[in-house]
Amino acid sequence: MSGLAKWIMEKRRNAIIGVMVFGLIPVMFWLAAAILGLVVLRKGVKEGIPVFAWGCLPGLVIWMLQGDATALLVMLDVALLAYLLRETRSWSWVLLAGSLLASFNTLIQPLLMSDVLNFAVDLVQTVLQREAVEVPERSMIFSQAVMAVSIFQVVIAVFALLLARKWQAGLYNPGGLRSEFHQLRLPVAFSLVLGTMILIGESVGGALSVLSQAAVPALILPGLALVHGILAKKEIGVVGLIAFYLVGFFILNVYFANLLIALCVIDSFVDIRSKIQGKASNSSDSE
Repeated sequence: MSGLAKWIMEKRRNAIIGVMVFGLIPVMFWLAAAILGLVVLRKGVKEGIPVFAWGCLPGLVIWMLQGDATALLVMLDVALLAYLLRETRSWSWVLLAGSLLASFNTLIQPLLMSDVLNFAVDLVQTVLQREAVEVPERSMIFSQAVMAVSIFQVVIAVFALLLARKWQAGLYNPGGLRSEFHQLRLPVAFSLVLGTMILIGESVGGALSVLSQAAVPALILPGLALVHGILAKKEIGVVGLIAFYLVGFFILNVYFANLLIALCVIDSFVDIRSKIQGKASNSSDSE
């Protein structure tokens, strides 16, 4: 991957070839988006516009032929989020903007991907009928599909941007992404906005339920960053991370996400990492 990133940065033509080739492969569109993200992060919007334009062509072709606008929307989301990250140098802004983008995308999904969404609804109804399970109303399944697709697209865009940032750090600032991730902490105002989105989505429901679902990933990632940051500060290493994820997925199970959200919100108010001494500090204090 580092070789690919270095090749992309050599010439604009290389970046254009990269987004075109990977954009034409349906399961690799996220890699094309990461290439675009790297160009925007490193060289800015002016250099990124031609890459974005050429990168959107494969997504446009797939949309026209198959009715799936996912690749096209992910490219657009990455372009916007990469510009925001370049200007603010803050992952908190990226996460908040991603939640708002996911909410907005639910308004345009039925217009852009109606055939794909209806096919998904038919498939879900068929499966539920075969399992002899009560089938919800078609409109409810459709709205859930719209929300799921919208959030999925933005999550893919954020992870493509993370990959782009990793490439950038590897080429120009080794260890930079690791440091950024370990220090990721939502400001209080951002936690309140995302918390309000969850409150409105859960209490009102209906079309507004997307607000709560879109806010959840933006609260989970800082919670993960907090745990990674604490373990790194204590120099616990990979074993601690493996144990953490094993406990989270297999013991806490459905409560794992709730725990991470709670940690994220608490950290916004009290800055947990600043109150935890590193292993080196503990050693010097004991001497």
